Order: sequence, then structure tokens, then C-alpha cells
Amino acid sequence: MLDAAVDGPGGEHQRGARSVDLESLKALAHPLRVRILHVLTTRGPQTASSLAAALGESTGSTSYHLRQLEAKGYIAEDVDRGTARERWWRRSIDEVEVWTKELAEAPEGRAASATVLGAWTAHDRDLLSTYVAEGEERYDEPTLDASRVSSRSASLSPAELHALTRDVEALIRERLAAAGPHAADETVHRVQIQFHAFPID
Repeated sequence: MLDAAVDGPGGEHQRGARSVDLESLKALAHPLRVRILHVLTTRGPQTASSLAAALGESTGSTSYHLRQLEAKGYIAEDVDRGTARERWWRRSIDEVEVWTKELAEAPEGRAASATVLGAWTAHDRDLLSTYVAEGEERYDEPTLDASRVSSRSASLSPAELHALTRDVEALIRERLAAAGPHAADETVHRVQIQFHAFPID
């Protein structure tokens, strides 16, 4: 599951979750569209121009792919930020279920799911690698102490693994819902939360 809770820089939380059908998933399974959705998730609302700068693409290209994502309901215009000259875009849903039994039954579904998840996790790895390489130079001690890069291994049954992943997801949602608003003089960072748990037999 693409589980990406989205808070804009001002703390506004965009709620919603859904499973996607094959046609919607195939529309997302384009490397640049996954990258655009990832930037909107990690950085908050963006314009076609700011996305182009962040991704090294042309504004014409990002504008085209933004329209395709809007057509399938993945993103929506952020009308509160828009101007007469430039439109702002935000994610319109929190969670996208891209690996389901129904999708896995069709070769096209498996291929599209693998494309989306592969590209998404590659971007997550890039963020983690940047933090590991540059975190000590970028952030103060309280921020570094609050952060964690953690990996553990254990022998778990499917039922135990299911309980672990759902408990952690529930805790993350609870903490995010309780966060903010923040004082004007409070240190606040955009935070990437990565949680991985999978068999390594």
C-alpha cells in the first residue's frame, strides 16, 4: 500500500483513502507521475514550475502529467494558493492501495503495481540516503536525537507480522493527528516517516 499521509506546510491535513482500479493504476504507473506524486507528498503543494525545478523536467511536461493525475483523482487544485498566473496542486487522498488481490490476478495489474511501488520506494531510499549523508550538518542536536534510522530482524508468523504492521500504522496515524498547531517560534521540519517490515528468509 502507498500509505502517505499528507500535511501541507501549514499543517492542513488532506484526508481520504481508496483502492484503485486497473485503469487508474495504469495511469499512475508512469515514472514521472510517481515522482510528481512523491514530491507533493513529501514537500506539500507545488506548482508545475516548482515541480519542474525539483525534478529537472520542463514545465510543459509536469503540466501535462499533472492533468493526467488530476483526471484520475490523485491530485486536486489547491484553490487557496492559486493565482491568476499559476495553479497550485496538492494530493487529494492519503492512501492509495496499489497492491491488492484483484490487481495481482492480472499480469497488467502486477506490472503496474510493481512499477509504482518500485519508483516510490526508490524515492524514499533517496531521502533516507540524503539524511544519513548530510543530517549531522543540516540539523540541530534536538532534531537529530528525535530522529531514528532503525533496522531490526525477527522471526514472526504472518499473523504476528500483520499485528505488528497494523499497530505501527495505527500509532503513526494517532501521532500525526495529534500534531500541531505549532507556535511561531517553534522549530518545525517536514518529516519523512518510513516503516518497512518484510520477510528476509
